[in-house]
Amino acid sequence: MEWSDVLKLALSIFLIVTGLGLSYLFLRMAGVFERLGRSVTRITDEVVPILNKAQTTVDGVNLELARVDEIMQTAVGATKGVEKTVQTVSSAVTTPVRKLTGLAAGAREAVATLRARRAAEKANRPTPPPPEAPAADAAPPKHEPPY
Repeated sequence: MEWSDVLKLALSIFLIVTGLGLSYLFLRMAGVFERLGRSVTRITDEVVPILNKAQTTVDGVNLELARVDEIMQTAVGATKGVEKTVQTVSSAVTTPVRKLTGLAAGAREAVATLRARRAAEKANRPTPPPPEAPAADAAPPKHEPPY
């Protein structure tokens, strides 16, 4: 036997051992992929109902949000109505109050002017001489009954 025959034999044995090793590896990988497939199936079986429940919950929340939106629109409408009412009542109250305030200011000014005129007339009037004191020997005035 020559060296080339020995090398060919060694290469053949190496390739056969490598093929057997790869076959064993592929069988193990097939088992891993089978378990992985089962795990994915279980997870899918568990997650899909959870997602369905979540979708149902989200739909319910959206429905409630639509109701809340309606309530908020109604509340905004009511608030606007109240605001208009308050403005109307405010203008109905403030207009007479303004007129009354103007009237009171006019009356106050009229009274002040009248007092000033009276004070000016009193200052311009000559002062009468003071009355003389009665004599000590004069008789006191008699008091007569009113009837």
